[in-house]
Amino acid sequence: MPYEPRVRILGAALVPLILLVPAAVEAQKKTAPAGAAKQPAGAAKKVEYTKGPVGKAIAPCGAKILPLLEGNKWTYGYVESGLSPPPELLKLTPSQPATIAISVKSVEVRGDETVVTLEEKTTADLSKDPKKHIYDERTINSTITCSRTKFEISPDSFFFAGEPGGYFGLTFDKFERPKDTTWKLANGTIGDASWREDIVAHFTRKAVEGSGAKLEGGKLELERKFTPGQPESVNTKIGLYTGAEKLGVTITGRVTLDNLPPESKPAELPAGWFNLLWLVPNVGVVQVLNAYGHKYMLTDVTLK
Repeated sequence: MPYEPRVRILGAALVPLILLVPAAVEAQKKTAPAGAAKQPAGAAKKVEYTKGPVGKAIAPCGAKILPLLEGNKWTYGYVESGLSPPPELLKLTPSQPATIAISVKSVEVRGDETVVTLEEKTTADLSKDPKKHIYDERTINSTITCSRTKFEISPDSFFFAGEPGGYFGLTFDKFERPKDTTWKLANGTIGDASWREDIVAHFTRKAVEGSGAKLEGGKLELERKFTPGQPESVNTKIGLYTGAEKLGVTITGRVTLDNLPPESKPAELPAGWFNLLWLVPNVGVVQVLNAYGHKYMLTDVTLK
């Protein structure tokens, strides 16, 4: 069976009801990573960037924690963490891609908001034979919408929760954030205070062509509490980053399928869903560790 990237949080909430394939302080001075491309600052095609005090372009919405300039690219590799997921997630643990490559394809100003389109490519080796390789690749386009008051990451993005994303047979026809935003920034970085992003969404599902099955849609509710931690050093394959901002996210939620009897209860997300992201200003996400025990580390970066 081929590797299928997915929104894994939603998949876990839906199982076993349905067989959906799931998809701090200012950072201290870091050691510049070897191999980072040196490119002159300049204006992107679809939006003019303001030049910072040292001549570099300032990222959209002043988000120093993730510089979303057109052409910037981050590549991550899977690293053995030695950790096992909690019992509630053990049976739901999906396969993991070996590499994730994310690039900024476009930056567009729409009124008082900026919409950034990302291209995210995942590559997985399906072979269990170390002498043979069967590669499965998938590319999705995710978005980040930001302004002075919000920084909203689409749920199919790796940056949303530190999990390789993408939907499989699923579409959101409604997606609202009634409380706060994905990342609540202070002076362009993660501040000291915690916050909570609430999501209320409705999805539809498409059955495999030719199966004749009719799959119910449903309502998804998520509560995502973000807690900044003490800065830590992260030693990646391309260099040491000291003072990386550590951000934890505790996730709870539930799914209610359409057309269920009134007495039916929602399917609750398994307990113990806690992910960690390490971020460095003017670089971005340098490491993640998600609830499945899957760890990804920055292996290459190209920044303007």
